[in-house]
Amino acid sequence: MKKLSWMLALTLISATLVTGCSESATPNESEAQTPVENSDIQMPNESPTSQATEEAIKAAEVYKLKEYTISEVPESPLNIDTVTERNQELESFFAENFTEKPVNATNVVMPLRAAETHQASLKPENIKFTVYQEIEDYVDLDYTLDLKIEKQSGDSESVPLEGRLSLVNKNDKWLIQADTFDTEAYEILMPQNKK
Repeated sequence: MKKLSWMLALTLISATLVTGCSESATPNESEAQTPVENSDIQMPNESPTSQATEEAIKAAEVYKLKEYTISEVPESPLNIDTVTERNQELESFFAENFTEKPVNATNVVMPLRAAETHQASLKPENIKFTVYQEIEDYVDLDYTLDLKIEKQSGDSESVPLEGRLSLVNKNDKWLIQADTFDTEAYEILMPQNKK
């Protein structure tokens, strides 16, 4: 008898969970989503983006274009003047505490080092953003892009990059709070066997 009671209780709980989970998995009509028509912005499961989010995405796109565009192959070895100049070019994109983080030197130096290592110019292509999280004056964007490496020898290759970009709105300007990307791409861009 105890086994029967136990089995009935377990069956009742399972049925309740299945019913509850299946109801929450199907969106109702008030939650219907409309796609964003800009081809550079992918927003699955998002309602039309707010003007603030659109501005954050535009700021992120301008930053990514500037960060990964290296038109001229830097000198080898990379000199401090080149790094300082590059830092000054990107500094206006960073939130105050972002410039103070030592890890952020990587965001400035990595594209220069990749261009130096491959003896190539760099150009980002097919940049796409997806809103990961949005809280008042803070937006996390997942991004993908193809980094085109055009070597002086005439060869070229494309390295896919993905990561998450965090932006904060300060004084009506969207600034980069954090920028992380996958390590696999970093290993392709900065192979250990090259200087």
